[in-house]
Amino acid sequence: MVKKTDSLVKIMGEKEIEKEFLGGLEFITHDLFAILEELLKMKTFPNRELIFAVMREVDEIETFLDDYGASHNKKFFYFRELIGSIRWINIVIFQGLHLLVRIDSYHIEIAPGEKEDFKKRLKKTITFYLYELKNLAVELKGEAEKYGFKKNRAKFGEQTTLVQMQKKILPPDLNENIIKEKDERVFEVLVKFLENSEAFNIFVCSVNAEEEITEAVTEEVLEKYRSIFNQLESLYDTYLKNTEIEKNLYDLRKIRSYIAITLHLLEIGKALVHFYERHSDKVSRYSTAVQISSLVNKRKIKETLRNLVLEYSITFLLKGKDISVKIFGKMGRDADEFIYATKKMIIPSHRLEDFHLRPIMPVTQIAGKYEIDTHLYYNRNKYNLKSPIEMAIAIPDIREVLAKENVDIMIQGPRKSVAELCEFLKERCGAYEKAIVCNLISSEIRL
Repeated sequence: MVKKTDSLVKIMGEKEIEKEFLGGLEFITHDLFAILEELLKMKTFPNRELIFAVMREVDEIETFLDDYGASHNKKFFYFRELIGSIRWINIVIFQGLHLLVRIDSYHIEIAPGEKEDFKKRLKKTITFYLYELKNLAVELKGEAEKYGFKKNRAKFGEQTTLVQMQKKILPPDLNENIIKEKDERVFEVLVKFLENSEAFNIFVCSVNAEEEITEAVTEEVLEKYRSIFNQLESLYDTYLKNTEIEKNLYDLRKIRSYIAITLHLLEIGKALVHFYERHSDKVSRYSTAVQISSLVNKRKIKETLRNLVLEYSITFLLKGKDISVKIFGKMGRDADEFIYATKKMIIPSHRLEDFHLRPIMPVTQIAGKYEIDTHLYYNRNKYNLKSPIEMAIAIPDIREVLAKENVDIMIQGPRKSVAELCEFLKERCGAYEKAIVCNLISSEIRL
């Protein structure tokens, strides 16, 4: 006789929803509503611990709702979306408060006026999103009342509710070579910082000012760079923090600070873009998403993304590049062989006969003189200029288009290599430089 087994998934009836789900939801939201009541009373900025407490409670509630499939239920979908919205707007506030608290302790080279402007921008941003968070909190309370939840009379208890914010992790060294020489540790961190800073800055500058910013600067892109700078921070803390070489090369602390500021700004950007993408009227199939978007000003999201996240990320990364020049100098290395540069070059169509394998292949010898790789970017493809094989692939592809029109290429690598390669292309095939301007955020920024 075959033993009968129950299905792993069961659709709940009304009585089960009332007793099990709603009872559990009322219980699990108790502390959150106590914290939100405290937040709604505040006339000044909350501390980071209170905002972190919101984050902790929302994570737990979101898991509870997802376990019961609330995002697929008409009655509870809106409540689930409000919780998700609070989560991401709350992250923006937390990261903003963290930067505001830490900015004076960071080791950065910045004029007093610049720092004050940055702090004012942060305060303005935090104030705006606190207002939006309170709107979401009031809306959430209204939804809870519809479910018959009792009015929460609990007082917020800071000592019992708050938790230690710092997260401890093992050294993230799985994909890292263990470097034994202290100078090599500094060198690896600096080169990775410069390489990824240049990649991020060029990405931002490649976004057309006329293009919808949230179409180009997606959550996927911001998560990619957020993860990179998070790994850089971990790499620095694992190998350089509180070491003798950090004491001797004081400027290293500034690099660590620029990495940290950029990381927190990207956290803000990712949270805002996630909210925008999830609740955009363009992609949402649900009327409730339109309701949520009316609670948070999406025009302001684009403004924050452009004028805070992107503009200040590039500003601080460029300052880090300047500091790196000093560090390489103190280490007795030629900074121009390691500081990244990017140039856009235009190859004129009428010079087609000068741009073919034999006269152009010396680029591999030029690039090969330098320790750091130099790359050619064309038509969304990346070619290592040290590799004869990769160049033998790239040159015919470029020639095919060059037969019809001028061709734009981009050269990226150490300054000396890029300068020498561009000079070679000018002489050999009449290439000329096209300025890289960050029109998206500021016409004054030049890479």
